[in-house]
Amino acid sequence: MTAATFAFRRVRSASGDVLPVVFDREQGVIHAGACDWLRALDASGASPNTVRNYGLRVAGFLSWLPAQGLEWTQVRASTLVLWKNHLAVTPVARAGGAARPRLPGTVSAWLVALVEFYRWAALEELVPQALIERLTQDQFVRPGLHGGEQGRMRSVRSKPLRVRDTEVVTAPPWLSEAADREALLALVLRPRDRFLVDLLYFAALRIGEALSLFRDDLHLRADNTAHGCRVRGPHVHIVRNESDNGARAKSLRVVPLPAELALGYQELLDERLRLLSEDASPNVFVALEGPTAGRPLSYAAVMDVFGRTSRLLGVRVRPHLLRHTRATIWVRGIEGAALDLDVVRVLLGHRSISSTLVYTHASQEALRAAVARPRVGIQEVPS
Repeated sequence: MTAATFAFRRVRSASGDVLPVVFDREQGVIHAGACDWLRALDASGASPNTVRNYGLRVAGFLSWLPAQGLEWTQVRASTLVLWKNHLAVTPVARAGGAARPRLPGTVSAWLVALVEFYRWAALEELVPQALIERLTQDQFVRPGLHGGEQGRMRSVRSKPLRVRDTEVVTAPPWLSEAADREALLALVLRPRDRFLVDLLYFAALRIGEALSLFRDDLHLRADNTAHGCRVRGPHVHIVRNESDNGARAKSLRVVPLPAELALGYQELLDERLRLLSEDASPNVFVALEGPTAGRPLSYAAVMDVFGRTSRLLGVRVRPHLLRHTRATIWVRGIEGAALDLDVVRVLLGHRSISSTLVYTHASQEALRAAVARPRVGIQEVPS
């Protein structure tokens, strides 16, 4: 079996559709199974970033597989255990630093993609159903805060595929320093980028939700009856638009916005009118220069925006970091009273409260303060 080097990319078909593909760079042929799975994932409503990450991870596995002397339809549960160990011990080159092994959480994320790929393949009868039965097992979630009132069954990876330390849920990274948050909001950015950063920061949107926003989804008046909307005050409607950049909303909801964002949006519109005149795109965020001017902003362009923002701030900032930051602020009451967890769940668009619970993890400072014993007023008891 010859070695293969698979890669992921998006290509435009003859009909004009942009499709995710996994292909062999040496032979120039696509991997039909992986491509069909990614397109099914795309059609199911997964975000472009999720499809990209899953595509990259499965491409990595398919590139490794020939060394094991197996076709992708011939894998066994032991093959995936070997892949897990390979991921855990193989150093990965880092930009500006020495190569080091992947963190347990990263290994777990790679395994999730692969198990989902083979789960789909089993449903399509491309691999034996027995393979999935060996890769996963049913687990009963007890009634209570995490499991719901009645309890339920869920499918989890089998014990050999679990990654040590990943069962402990840790709080996601966020801008924990007030000075960094203040500096972010004070950065001088072009109006479009300023409004994008502010929208992600104050509304805790996913980047796919922001990129799929249409202008009609933003209602920034105190009274929005002119929009045919009865919701009072500035807010944004997260709906499933058919956006030309492939972005889409993951969950539907209405999120209130600070009144100051209305000014930022007006500055965005002024910049857009000055550079594009009257453009026809319904999207809130569009490219303003170059060959794609006037077309919906792409995820790659957003990463360029955040690369520049990170360099100005001196702190690495990514879109999802702003979502984590706002959620943590809401839950911990950093900018006012703490919000009820169920309210935060709705604002974030979480289906389950268990997803919201990760933001309740106490900070190290709070833990230290809780166990510190005040010495004032303690008197020695005479013997």
